[in-house]
Amino acid sequence: MRRTVITLALVAASCSKPVDQHKAETLYTEVPIDTKPGLSGLAVDEAGALWAVAERGGPPNPMTHTLAQGPETEAYRITLDAKLAPTVWPVPVRGVPADTDLEAMAWLGPDRFAFGTEGSLEGFATVLTAEKKAEEIDITGSIVLDEATLGTSIEANEGAEGLCGSGDTIIVAIEGAGVTDGKRWAPVARIEGGKVVRVHKLWLLTTTGKISSLDCTIAADGTVNGWAIERHFEVTRIVRFTLPPVGHGSDDVHPVDMLDLGPVLHSKLNLEGIAELRDGRVIAVVDNQWKTITGPSELLVFKPGVLHP
Repeated sequence: MRRTVITLALVAASCSKPVDQHKAETLYTEVPIDTKPGLSGLAVDEAGALWAVAERGGPPNPMTHTLAQGPETEAYRITLDAKLAPTVWPVPVRGVPADTDLEAMAWLGPDRFAFGTEGSLEGFATVLTAEKKAEEIDITGSIVLDEATLGTSIEANEGAEGLCGSGDTIIVAIEGAGVTDGKRWAPVARIEGGKVVRVHKLWLLTTTGKISSLDCTIAADGTVNGWAIERHFEVTRIVRFTLPPVGHGSDDVHPVDMLDLGPVLHSKLNLEGIAELRDGRVIAVVDNQWKTITGPSELLVFKPGVLHP
């Protein structure tokens, strides 16, 4: 009980502080963007444009994992000019299951996407596949990941929070954490051709943090190199990770801590997506919607040298 009280007191103290603007200005540039609230996920397409999606919830539906129609949401294609001025194109996303929030987004190839989701049902996570047709993105299928496959329990509203991939390969991180010998890990599943072929344990760096986003590149031999964000209120860590090819290496993945933003953000900005542009710039997207709208939709463009020393 005493530990719980202390933890809650520390969280409350952290939440009472504003963003440390002096430190922030040395690390990143804030770029407001005109979108619906609640952006999640960040991906880069073949032309170097960014994609993000607005999460939203529909009415309860006991068959969430089917393709029952829920309310429409929007994805956004975002480009930045030399002065970081954004241009934003909204694209409707149709066919999202009811009672489902879109929590992650991956660009898989020309006009092909995947979305990570969460909902009010326990016991499984779902990845939706999608195609861009004309001026909209249509959901085309779903891939269900159950607790037996992932090796840990899946609570309601703790689904597929991080997503990246290319072609028929999708890498998905689950928001919930498993515990082994007192140490916490996030399930990271590798999907090939619609089937889970391997599940890794991404060992977490903190006692409360959970994975909120992924970005990755996949080498010709199947090696996955990527970025992830570990966050939970006072915790915001940007890390790098490597997954070995299928059939090689260990299921245990130990990330490299690249940047601790907790003492800078003080729980004020909730980072829900990360991506690396072809020129090496790393960008995060801010989810501005929790209980209320907490500020503008925005990107954080990290300065050269901050994440690539």
